[in-house]
Amino acid sequence: VRSVIVQINDLFEQIDLDRKSEEQKLNQSIELLINKDEIIPLILQIDSSLIDKKYLLNICSKFYENNITELENIREFEHLYSSTNSLDWFFNETFLYRLLIKSLQIFNIEIIFLLRFFLQDINQQLIYCSTVYERVYHGQLMTIDQINLINQSINDKYIRFNSFIIANRNKEQVINSLLNSSNTNDLHRVLFDIDSNQIGKQYKEYIIFPITTYFRIISVNFEKQIWIVKIIVFNSNKSNENENKNKNPFQLAHLLRHIGQLDQSEKLFYLLLNQYPSMNSQCYDGLGRIAQDKGLYDISLNFYLKSLQTVSLKNRAHCLNNIGCAYDYLEQYEYALQYYSQALTLMKNDIYQAMCLSNMGITYAKNEQYQQALECFQHSLSIREKSLSDNHPDIGISHTNIGVVYSSIGQLDLALKHFNLALKSFSSNNSDINQAIVYQNMAKIFQEKNQFDQALQFYKNSEYIFQLFRPVNHPNLVYIQQQINQLKQQN
Repeated sequence: VRSVIVQINDLFEQIDLDRKSEEQKLNQSIELLINKDEIIPLILQIDSSLIDKKYLLNICSKFYENNITELENIREFEHLYSSTNSLDWFFNETFLYRLLIKSLQIFNIEIIFLLRFFLQDINQQLIYCSTVYERVYHGQLMTIDQINLINQSINDKYIRFNSFIIANRNKEQVINSLLNSSNTNDLHRVLFDIDSNQIGKQYKEYIIFPITTYFRIISVNFEKQIWIVKIIVFNSNKSNENENKNKNPFQLAHLLRHIGQLDQSEKLFYLLLNQYPSMNSQCYDGLGRIAQDKGLYDISLNFYLKSLQTVSLKNRAHCLNNIGCAYDYLEQYEYALQYYSQALTLMKNDIYQAMCLSNMGITYAKNEQYQQALECFQHSLSIREKSLSDNHPDIGISHTNIGVVYSSIGQLDLALKHFNLALKSFSSNNSDINQAIVYQNMAKIFQEKNQFDQALQFYKNSEYIFQLFRPVNHPNLVYIQQQINQLKQQN
């Protein structure tokens, strides 16, 4: 994992290359409201740190050590910056503005995290700006794939820009700016016709939308060399109701992992490891989970063992459970069961006990001790059914595990029954890694029953989800793709 210093230096070099290019102002990224939609709102709720701010400024100073103008800007920032003048620092396009825009554009989570004080200050100051009621316009250059993605989302999904949107009341002025930009085969001119819905804010001569603004797409048309996209503001800040709840940075790192952004999560955990030495155990635990998700089980075990060295008594059981998981993946089942047993004796909460019993059952099943496995899974399910709703994913995990055991002992119909019960628990999320595991197991059963068309379809369903959340070389994904190729050859 490259250091933050190296990454910021790389960013500044990119910024210097395109600093004078007007196209760069028009060429912001745009994305549909999927996966990353919770990340910026969460960052806005994490308390900013003076240590992080100083760390960032030191890196900037070192990069610009031979640039008198920028060093003066940095010194001015250190002495004069406050939350109340954050919008001035943004619109004056200082080093801080350029670093923020570039890191948002390429989604560099470490630098965005270090700049969260700036994001928070800007968002806070926008509250005090006057509201804009009329239609406004924003121009940018986009790829045809981005335009197609927008076209497919009319009246269906929401889009969010990767930055604050700066708009203009003068439509002709925006169009002229687009027409004066050099059009290439890769980039196309796009005019956003925005119904601001009383969300746009006036600051001096600028109209700006908060970074958490979401837009609904109304129509997409091509007229006179320009794509016209009519949009309406849907909600300026989904996090309003939670904005007073302080979040910790580890929640952000775990969220990134949960949505499949493993590399970004890993980078943030390494940054936190350096910035928060008292929280090393949590960082090592997070890095262990990421390595496990990547199928790097030796590395995962090493991180968990490091976590155990400094873990609090309160979290010791969870750490022991994770070590058991790592040994299980390494097929060292005796060690896995030893650590699970230690964890179980420390766990006081029924739900955590159910999780540990479930893990023990998995190890027994892999070791072909099916009766012990079934007992663990059924015990785990009975605990969960007393405490959780029917559609809770943990209920689905229990049914999945029971289905795997029945499949292993040849009771295929009983296995399918439990797999279908599992899918009902996972139905609220159509792109869940647990669903992928169920689809994979159902595909195996249909293979055994010589129902190859159904097997192929379930493998494809599993492959689609695994590709969203796991790296291309993950063992499960490699196995699934091998089975798909084999079934295609049979057909």
